[in-house]
Amino acid sequence: MAARPKTVCRKVACGALLDTPGYCARHAKLKVGWNRSHGDKSSAERGYGWEWQKLRSRILSRDVGLCKIKRPGCTFVAREVDHIIGKEQARSRGWTDEQIDAESNLQSACTRCHTAKTQEEG
Repeated sequence: MAARPKTVCRKVACGALLDTPGYCARHAKLKVGWNRSHGDKSSAERGYGWEWQKLRSRILSRDVGLCKIKRPGCTFVAREVDHIIGKEQARSRGWTDEQIDAESNLQSACTRCHTAKTQEEG
């Protein structure tokens, strides 16, 4: 019986040859299909648990699901909630967690506007 041909690692541009289809040892962590963007912390561990989800829903309802940031390229349909004064900046001002998550410091945002604002703040 003929030997099976080797396959290339599924990671783009890796080129490692394998006996079975999949990822090489260097890229084995990609087998999961997704990686958390904030280390190994879940959204709840980062402060976005059930209470935040209820608050988020209230803010989206209050703003009628419309983006309040309205930058160029805005899609207008809000699916996210943004801290007007970002958490890091608010903490540097001495704000408490209650002040940071106060409804007056939250606004509805479309993904495009929220991403752009967050990148500027970072």
